[in-house]
Amino acid sequence: MKKFLLFFVALVLLNLAQAQVDDPKAKEILHNLSEKYKSYNTMKFEFTYTISNPKNKVNESKKGSIYIKGNKYRLYIDNQIIICDGKTVWTYIKDENEVQINNLDTNNLNTPTKILTAYKKNYRAKFIKEVAEANKIIQVIDLVPLKTQSFYKVRVEIDKTNHMLYRSSIYDKNGSIYTYTIDNFKENPKVFDSRFTFNEKDYPGVIINDMR
Repeated sequence: MKKFLLFFVALVLLNLAQAQVDDPKAKEILHNLSEKYKSYNTMKFEFTYTISNPKNKVNESKKGSIYIKGNKYRLYIDNQIIICDGKTVWTYIKDENEVQINNLDTNNLNTPTKILTAYKKNYRAKFIKEVAEANKIIQVIDLVPLKTQSFYKVRVEIDKTNHMLYRSSIYDKNGSIYTYTIDNFKENPKVFDSRFTFNEKDYPGVIINDMR
């Protein structure tokens, strides 16, 4: 799931104004993206997650959705529900009716909070091109890690007209590409804080694996 969390690189919008951006074009685009998303208290994304590796003949797709409120989130993908209240992470595996409980790793740079707050120290942005796709003009920016990672870049694609995220792709050094395409976005959905904690009563007979 680490690759999924890197999807939040595309949401650095909260701190991009102070990011390490030398490219004026990239700076302008990311600023517009930042201002758009900063105006939302809560967000919901529905997305398609694709893993491809031509060399290994891998091409798989899954649907998912995520609610975000500050540093809290509730993710639905495949047969899992992943919930974070900013301190604790619950990973519920539906097929096994089991939940794994972990403390949020504050030293892991691939968590949503760390990517949002430490972007300017860990990535450099560069404008690549504009392309026409799906009746949109898409602005393409590469985020390159300043320190050695298992991936060598994250490509962020933004709708030029509405300054909204369209797609984010993680390029792994093993040849795999992890792509997240936004199928639907809802601004300020009504989400209660109880959605960002795991309630055992909602899952009768759940097996609890507390790994803290």
